[in-house]
Amino acid sequence: MAVRIMLLLAMVAGAAVAAYGLFVEKSQQQVAFAAAGLFLLGAALTFSGFLLGMSALSRGREGRGLRGLVLAFLGGMFLLAGAGALAGAVVFAVVVLF
Repeated sequence: MAVRIMLLLAMVAGAAVAAYGLFVEKSQQQVAFAAAGLFLLGAALTFSGFLLGMSALSRGREGRGLRGLVLAFLGGMFLLAGAGALAGAVVFAVVVLF
């Protein structure tokens, strides 16, 4: 339970830092804030997706097929969102470097 709360806090913090970097900050650090926030958000979403996938496997083994299917679908969506956030962080990092 504590891991899920920490991941939720990391997702909220990452989204807040990315939004601050994209919409509020107007200095030269704007892209760096956005990249850091997207990286944190992507890492938290990816880890949450893996946890949801592991939960889906255990629910399927217990005989709860529908709950396992829903958890697997949610885990996949979290992994896709995490991959997108990490890709955005890489793009912003390349912009900062060059």
